[in-house]
Order: sequence, then C-alpha cells, then structure tokens
Amino acid sequence: MITQESITIPVIPHQKLNPNSVDEFLDVFESVLSLDLENGMELDFTIDSKLGSDKISPTLYLAKPKDAIEIANICKEVYEGSYPYKEIEDSREVKKMIESSEHHFILFKIEENIVGCFRCALDFEHRKGYTGGFMIRKEYQRIIDVTKAIIGSYAWMWSTYKDEILMWYCENRTAHAASQYITSVCGINTVAFFPNKDVFFDRVESDVMGVVFRKKALNGYREHQTPLLIRNALDSFLHCDNLFNLGKFKLISPDLNLDYEKIATLQKRFRKDVIKDKYGYQYNQFFIAGTKSYFTFLHTPCIQNLEKTKYHVNSPEELYIYLEEFLKVIKENHIRYSEAFVSALSPEHQQLFYEFGFRARGYVPCWNFKKDEKSFEDYVVFNYFEGEVPRPELLPVGQELVNMLSLQIE
Repeated sequence: MITQESITIPVIPHQKLNPNSVDEFLDVFESVLSLDLENGMELDFTIDSKLGSDKISPTLYLAKPKDAIEIANICKEVYEGSYPYKEIEDSREVKKMIESSEHHFILFKIEENIVGCFRCALDFEHRKGYTGGFMIRKEYQRIIDVTKAIIGSYAWMWSTYKDEILMWYCENRTAHAASQYITSVCGINTVAFFPNKDVFFDRVESDVMGVVFRKKALNGYREHQTPLLIRNALDSFLHCDNLFNLGKFKLISPDLNLDYEKIATLQKRFRKDVIKDKYGYQYNQFFIAGTKSYFTFLHTPCIQNLEKTKYHVNSPEELYIYLEEFLKVIKENHIRYSEAFVSALSPEHQQLFYEFGFRARGYVPCWNFKKDEKSFEDYVVFNYFEGEVPRPELLPVGQELVNMLSLQIE
C-alpha cells in the first residue's frame, strides 16, 4: 500500500536553477513533471531554497476554447481594464487564439477555480517562440507559488516544441523585478532595454527583453559570418557576449555616400497604406512603386508606440526614404517609443538608424531564421524614446546592460 509517507517528492537543488539553455532546464524538470496538461500537471517537486516554499502549488491545464471568457475576465480584473493589448480582453479573439496551432494558454487551477494563466505564441517559420501574458487573480497573488507555476509552464512548452522552436523570448515589466526574477530562474537572460515602451495602470514604464536558446541554435545554426557593428552597437553586443560567448565581431564605420538624386527620384514613387482594426491598432506599410522593398510597423495609439518593424530594401537610399517617413509618423503622432531590429551583418543600415536618432539598446543572437540557408542571423535592437525614464527595478543582469548604455534615468 502506498502511503503519504512513502511518496518521495523530488527536491531540486537551487544550483540547478538559472540554467544556461533550454536543454539544461529540461534535463532537470522533464524527469520530475508529468507534462500532462490535458489531465492536469501537478507540480510535485520542491526547490532547495526559499522560493515560495510556503505557497500553494496550482495544477496546470491546457486551456480549451470554452475557457476564453474566463481568460479575458482575468485580464480585465488583474489590470482593471487598463491592459494595453485589448485583444486579450476580447473572449472571441482569445478563443480564436486557443483554436490556432500557433497559440496556447496554460491555466493555473486551485481545485476547480481558475486563478491565473500564461500564454505562448509560436512562430514555426522562424523557429522562435514568445511567452507572456502571465496573470494571477488579485485574491490569489502572494498565495500561489508563481515560480513553480512558471517552471511547469515552461517545462511543457519547451519540451513539447523542443524540435520546432530553438529560441524563446519574452518582455518583462520593470515596475518591479518579480517577473524578471521568475524567468531568470528558468534560464532567460536580459539582452535589451525598451525605455518608456509600455503603459500599465495608466503609468508609463520600460520593458526588458529576455531570451533563452536550445544549445544547437547557438552552436549549430547561428550564422558563421562575423557580426559587423557600428560603435553604438558595441556595448549591447559585449553585454550579450558575456552571457553567450558569441565570439568575434568587427567594428565598422560606414561611409554611406548616399545618392541624393536617386533619393529624390525614389521619393516620387513612395506610397503608404494604413489599416486600422477594431482594437485601434494601425498597421502601416510603406513601399516604393516599381521595387520589391517595403517597411512595415504596428502603431498602437493608446500607448503611443511603434513596434514590430520589418523591412526589406535594395539600397541605402530606399531605407533613407523609409526612415524619413517613419520619423514623420513619430512626430505627427507624438510617439513616445519606437523600435526596429536591424541585422548585425548590415552596418550601413545600423548607421542610418543611428543618424535618424535611434540608438542601439540590445543585441539578440539568432533572432531571424533564414530558411534557405538554415541558419540564424543576429540582430541589433535600435529604439527611440521621448520623456524621462522612470527608474526601473532590474535584476543585476539588466542593470549591467543599462549601465553600459549610459542612459539618463531619473
């Protein structure tokens, strides 16, 4: 007969936390968790430290379409209706996401009560995954063992998609360091700083970006060509090199030598489209008639930011035109924050963003997967912000990055 006393609960040494890769994380937790979200994952392990040891461990379930209303309600309750990404407050949109193969919500339950949730978005084409939307109902905050809940969530996500997804990233708030700490326990490290990017509870705050990789992403699939960086991108690279041992780089001082007659000719063929959706998002596309170049980005008016920038150009003159127009959108809409990810192999593009007022505030290895070449390319994070930056609460790794960037923070 099995008794309560005869059941051995695995103890995870605290030295096993903060792993260096997804592989190291799974080596620890795949063997101690059932990873069964259909029937409920029990978090039957303890951590050899004070990480929430007196808290209640929830049971984890994979959300079904019928749970969409509950998830939307949790979002409205936790953020008091101020959550800037309104699609998560819309149960119909959440239901579509649950029904999609590219999104999953994980529910945290105490008995039959849903007390919180977490989600991931999967980009199979580029072999990367996003995690976020971690929310706990107010009456259960400081009661639930959130560290174990996140560990269980990551264990399921990273194990389920370990062959398809080779890099994972997240964005953490900096009004407090709690979410940064929890993700760092799982091996996620801060690689970029987004000053004044977000608004929560009607207050402006900054975000940090964290990443973690399968070992083979960095060791096998990472582009062999040496990164070519302008001086402004060096500190961000060195910070990342300390974390991931990236190796060689070259500093480049590009002579852009732009053809302004060509610019004048191309400007006459410049076109733009804006599509607005029911949540207020504005999807912008710039293009130059007669070329295959483009420049796209998302404008979220309620928080005055521009993000998700993507572009393809055939010449620096085309990028110059797009950045001129991008800057017009920033000025005309009183944008507080904007960002763009720029190839670490394109120093001319980096220099153009710099000359238009953007600054490098992050470096992301293996950001873009090139299917034809079966390799990942590193990118530099450039951003632009307005206003004073509220003092962020950061872990040492994030503070080290901010110190290197020499930001003026009030």
